Amino acid sequence: MLVFATGGTIGMRETDHGLAPDPDFPEVLERLVASICGPLGISARINHLLPPIDSANADAETAPKIARAIRARVRTHRPRGVVITHGTDTLAYTAARLAFELGDLGVPVVVTGSQLAHGAPDTDARANLSLAIRASVKAAPGSPVTVAFGGALLPAVRTTKHDSRALTAFRAESKLAPRPLGLPRLSAQEHAGLARVLTLRFVPGMTVADVRAAVGGRPDALVLECYGSGNGPMARPGMTAVLREISAEIPVVAISQCAMGGVDFSRYAVGQELAGSGVIDGTDLTLEAAIAKLGYLLDCGVQGSDLRALMERNLVGECAGVAH
Repeated sequence: MLVFATGGTIGMRETDHGLAPDPDFPEVLERLVASICGPLGISARINHLLPPIDSANADAETAPKIARAIRARVRTHRPRGVVITHGTDTLAYTAARLAFELGDLGVPVVVTGSQLAHGAPDTDARANLSLAIRASVKAAPGSPVTVAFGGALLPAVRTTKHDSRALTAFRAESKLAPRPLGLPRLSAQEHAGLARVLTLRFVPGMTVADVRAAVGGRPDALVLECYGSGNGPMARPGMTAVLREISAEIPVVAISQCAMGGVDFSRYAVGQELAGSGVIDGTDLTLEAAIAKLGYLLDCGVQGSDLRALMERNLVGECAGVAH
């Protein structure tokens, strides 16, 4: 099997200035993986992302870069399973993107990490790594990307971090949606770049100027975190117009701030106004999955009505989808 270390708390040690990457971690990881794989009769190859990253510094390139590295190594070494170690701050974002990037890999991929550094008292590093290794070699070849953390196996495309301290830091916002359609056939040549997808959360007091400011850095797409079933402050002077203007320039996708339920534009008049401004229905996507899906489709060159149709459909279990 393949273990691919990217950085994060699991590979850090305590210093006078807080946790920092441990230069001895490659040797530590070799011993740790061997102690887990040996009794299982599994051989392991370990690779490292260089330089390792603090996951708080992850950007639009991070997950696609990891995906490319994994694909190259799978082609060369043909492992039975893949385990990726990652920092917890953005683990859910990377894992969601990998669910799309590696959905057709044909080899089980499990993402893990730890809340405590590998050498800390009562660290969860070994337990999480052991769970991930066992899960990766037992899963069926076509299994979706999974997160192994805190004793649980979670669908990567539905996972979110909900606790900054507990060892059970992640949870899945509902189960995988049934009967995914599968990824669209997109060739490698269609990859157009690395789209920046930003978010804007509606809160009381938000103005049109605030909405304009959210796209002032010229992102490639915007995710709107809406109230309830997809509602926003549409009575604000100029709100409908500014959303229509932004939607004409870049894709804007609405998701719910609620953990369960999702968007239903038809339920309220303000929701219908939001839909009328050109905003795309994000169904019950998590924030992480919405960013991952939008970025993946844009990077693959999908635009316009095709992008809208695919955002509203369940591809790899990320959402319930809307009726067509």
